[in-house]
Amino acid sequence: MSRMRQFYHLWMLLSLAGLLACEQEEISVETEEQEVNRWIEQTLRTHYLWYDELPDAGSLSFDADPEKFFLALLSPKDGRDEGSTHHYYSSLTRDVSTKAGSSLSEGYGFHFAHSNLRTSGGTIRSALVLYVLPDSPAAEAGLKRGDWILGVDGGVGTLEDYDDLKKGGEITLLLGVYDQQAGQVKSGGYLRLGASRTVEDTPFLQDSIYRYGDKRVGYLMYNHFQPGPDDYGDESYNRQMLSLFERFKSEGVNEFVLDLRYNGGGLTSCAQLLTSLLAPEEALGDVFTRIEYNDKQKANNYSMPLLRTVEVLAGQLDLDRIYILTGGTTASSSELVINALLPYMGAEQVRLIGKRTIGKTVGMTIFDGSSSYGWILSPVTFRSYNKEGRADYEQGFVPDVEIDEYRYPLRPLGDTGDPLLRQALMEITGSTLRNAAPLPTIDLSDEVIPDPRRGGMIERLRPKIK
Repeated sequence: MSRMRQFYHLWMLLSLAGLLACEQEEISVETEEQEVNRWIEQTLRTHYLWYDELPDAGSLSFDADPEKFFLALLSPKDGRDEGSTHHYYSSLTRDVSTKAGSSLSEGYGFHFAHSNLRTSGGTIRSALVLYVLPDSPAAEAGLKRGDWILGVDGGVGTLEDYDDLKKGGEITLLLGVYDQQAGQVKSGGYLRLGASRTVEDTPFLQDSIYRYGDKRVGYLMYNHFQPGPDDYGDESYNRQMLSLFERFKSEGVNEFVLDLRYNGGGLTSCAQLLTSLLAPEEALGDVFTRIEYNDKQKANNYSMPLLRTVEVLAGQLDLDRIYILTGGTTASSSELVINALLPYMGAEQVRLIGKRTIGKTVGMTIFDGSSSYGWILSPVTFRSYNKEGRADYEQGFVPDVEIDEYRYPLRPLGDTGDPLLRQALMEITGSTLRNAAPLPTIDLSDEVIPDPRRGGMIERLRPKIK
């Protein structure tokens, strides 16, 4: 080979190496944040109910923290104002250590309301216990509904952060009890709680049957729409619901009180089952709810029916009317049940007792990207309507009888002295309870605010992204 040809080959090799180096410099490898954020953005542009309000892709910073990136994309129509902050219904979570939809979580096992309690020594931050979960550190220690927590690991007024009551090591609570004669909460001594641990948040907190003459009144405190404790594929809670209603039916229940006062929602299929057990039998197989997506997903719109008679016959109560107990955190799938029953029973026969509900007419779809991105995305993707095409409760359902339970000493759930349940029983039985002594009222706090449950109105999981 001539020297000239050797030089030519060397020049070509060097040139090719230079071109490859330039191409490698131009090839950019996306960071983990960029990959996650592009997945978030693409999912929202396809499925988000308000996709047309998303910023242009060119104006977005894909290097941002995923949570901040996600929040920056959301519409102000998504969610509602709570005090000085805006709570979005759509969510992004990195807590993928447990299965999506699991009702197993770490905690002390009780739910509470925030309160600025007025005492003889001034106003203090306190908590009012709303219910205690079975087989939990709180239950084992003897904490009960209606207890006031005045302090943590110290004297009165040492509850600085409500997160202290959710999980951690052993804690000592200073309890308060309501003194009816004095008209105030007094110290009730100390209670030691063991360290937080995994607790099952069962949706069935109380079920009872009351007998008044020919009236058989069923009562169910149902706290969230969850098919089973493990995840959305577990149906054991739904089987338990069917079993409960079979007992209600076998014992001749002909009136019903459904307690949803703390129920923030959950899976639409659970709401479908519950409504099918309560509705008039002639409604079975007819429309439960109509689901409508954005115009890009219009072909996926569908009607979810009430279950057929053969699916629920053993526990189907065939009711003409129902009493539903509501609270300030009653939302989403709870409201879906109310809205679904209205066309079949009529507004006068769906009696609401308690407080105005949240007013959530939209729902979320879960996109599980945990295996590929380490995140689970749950954006608002649809609106729900009843058989008549109505969903006119964006300001919440207004109760027929408004009762603020926090203005009374809290009774155990299912106790006939509970002011909400008492009102329902008075309406059902007429004069049977009407002559009962009036309940004592209390005025201890400027405002009592339940720690909200974030159940939502949720479709079943979309398949995991591989």
